[in-house]
Amino acid sequence: MVTGNVVVNKAMTVGAIGPYFQGFSFEKTHITNSSLTGTNANMIALFKLVGPVVLRLGANDVDRCTWTASQAPASGVPAIPSKVVGTAMVDQLNDFLTAAGAKVIYGVNFKLDNTANTAAEATYAAPKLGANLYGFEIGNELNVYGSWTGGQKAQWEGMATAILAGAPNALFAGAAETAGGGLPENLLFAHDEPLKFPGKITVLTQHYYMGPAGGGGLSVMQTLKGDIASGAGGLTPIAPAMNMAATTNHVPNGYRFGEANSFFNHGQAGLSDALIEGLWGIDLEFALAQNGATGINFHGGETGQDGTAPFHYQPIVELNGVVQGTQPAYDAMLAVYLAGQGNVLGTTVTTTNQTFTAYAVDYKADGSTMVILNNKSATDGVAVNVDLGAPVTSASAIYLQGTPAGSLTAPAAAVTVAEASVTAQGTWARKPPYIQKTAGNTVSVFVPAASAALVRVQ
Repeated sequence: MVTGNVVVNKAMTVGAIGPYFQGFSFEKTHITNSSLTGTNANMIALFKLVGPVVLRLGANDVDRCTWTASQAPASGVPAIPSKVVGTAMVDQLNDFLTAAGAKVIYGVNFKLDNTANTAAEATYAAPKLGANLYGFEIGNELNVYGSWTGGQKAQWEGMATAILAGAPNALFAGAAETAGGGLPENLLFAHDEPLKFPGKITVLTQHYYMGPAGGGGLSVMQTLKGDIASGAGGLTPIAPAMNMAATTNHVPNGYRFGEANSFFNHGQAGLSDALIEGLWGIDLEFALAQNGATGINFHGGETGQDGTAPFHYQPIVELNGVVQGTQPAYDAMLAVYLAGQGNVLGTTVTTTNQTFTAYAVDYKADGSTMVILNNKSATDGVAVNVDLGAPVTSASAIYLQGTPAGSLTAPAAAVTVAEASVTAQGTWARKPPYIQKTAGNTVSVFVPAASAALVRVQ
């Protein structure tokens, strides 16, 4: 065990967590399998438990899908999911969003360069989705197969113009570029399109992964705050540059990471589906909030979507379109949801444990302050003294942790929040919080190895 001190500066705001900060990202083919419907009570309950959320429907499969109005949704997920979207699927999606209280960033095909087909889909979807539509995202990771100045700008603008001709009230999200190499493209998009389409670019979207699956990465997930690292692939300089672009170009909803997770190529078994993913996910969300992001969408899917490889990092696990349960990425979302909407306050951490991070949220619902203490060491618990800078009357804590104790690679089934797992039905039978010792301006909290404590202070 080691000691630690956390000082919360209530006079310093370093970010914010607002409505719809959290979200899910799905492959576009997810719309074809009768999963996103108004009758899928399990999925609706899981969305509402951490909501309200933004669903982003796109990713690699968006540029493999086309529109045929008469296409009917399938039941379950065949080995090769349908790549054809029709009106009934959009109708089901709208019912789902309404029931879940969610909004959607709806992706449409860019790569096939079939403007008429893309515009026909958007023309139907826009009025049908109505207020549930956050915005259209044209294509996915455009930088992978071309350049903005080499013809993509003209193609994107042609499609946007055609969409607006059929759906004059449509808004757009974009440009859904990849981490690192896609940043310059996104900055050009942020400059060009608010000028070309005044009032129509509602949010900038960027993607982020730490790196490829299969190359280790536990130490990176332990020690870096959401992989805030220098270099083209780190969140620095991506997040500050996106924040500046959104602010400078007056994008009303700023920027969000519309697709993000730990390792690309569907995640890494033993890490992306283990406790460390949940602890790392907390760091990632707060790192983004501290860099001005207005949201994040954790990516997921099931085997058969985006190829034949299984997904390891998905927050919600499905089989043939049926919810099977949740994974630690979802637990991270639940922890941040419990931290509440409000200003993220400045914190100063002093400890010899280099894996320990701390965050605080001015929780407006009841006037309390939520302090999140995140210990990613597999060996050292931390006895923390939290100084709120003002008299404290009471404090209580719940924990995100796994079994066996101290195991960063505890599997999803062994991970709990407040000593309870979230079920496939979206229920969470949490246990009561633990009362913490207070004195003057301080709270004493012990954070075991491989755990995070969510401390409510009043």
